[in-house]
Amino acid sequence: MFDLDGTLYDSRHIGARLVLACPWEAPLLLAERKTRKSLAGCDYGGSETYYHEFLSRLSLATRKPEPFLRSWYFDSFMPRMCKVLKKHYQHRPGLPELFKTLARKGLKFAVYSDYPMVAERLHSLGLNPESCGLIFGPENFGAQKPAARPFLSIAEAMNVPPKETLVVGDREDSDGAGAAAAGMSFFKIETGGDWEEFLKSLNLAS
Repeated sequence: MFDLDGTLYDSRHIGARLVLACPWEAPLLLAERKTRKSLAGCDYGGSETYYHEFLSRLSLATRKPEPFLRSWYFDSFMPRMCKVLKKHYQHRPGLPELFKTLARKGLKFAVYSDYPMVAERLHSLGLNPESCGLIFGPENFGAQKPAARPFLSIAEAMNVPPKETLVVGDREDSDGAGAAAAGMSFFKIETGGDWEEFLKSLNLAS
C-alpha cells in the first residue's frame, strides 16, 4: 500500500511552489494546510460528512462561505496542484517497472492519499493511473490518516490480511501510525536512497 505525496515522488518545496503559482492565495493555502492537520486521524464514515467538516473548519479560519471554498478546493486548488506536479515533479525512478512487476507476479497493491484527485495527480507525475493498482483518496472513506479503517478497508479490497500488508510512506505520524493501528508493516521513504533500498528489499527479480 503506497502513500502518494513524498513517497511516489520527492515532494520537497511543493508548498512553496503552490504559493508561487498563485501568491495572492497564500493565506488561503496556509489555512487549508492547518485545517487538514486539525483533521489528522479523524474518521467521519463518509465523504460528504468529512468534507462538510473540513470546509466548515476552513470557513471559520478564512471567514469565507463553504460553497465558495468547495468550489475553490476542487475546481482551483487541486487542479493547480496537478499543474505544479506536472511542471516540477516526476515519479520515483523505476516506479512504472515496479508496478508492472507486481502486477505480473499477481501481487496486489494500492495507492492511498489524503488528498483527492489521486488518479489525476498520478497522471501528472507521468504515470498511467490504470497501472497503479487500486486507487483511494479521502472521498472513498471520509477519513484521514492515521485512522485505521481506510487501511483495513484497502487490505480487504486487495484480499490481503493486514499482517501481510506492507505500507510504504514518508511519514511516521500518518502512514506509519496508520499501518501500526491496522496491524501492518511499514517502510519509511525519506530520500532517494531509501527508495533504492526499498526496491532492493523487495527481491522481485524474475
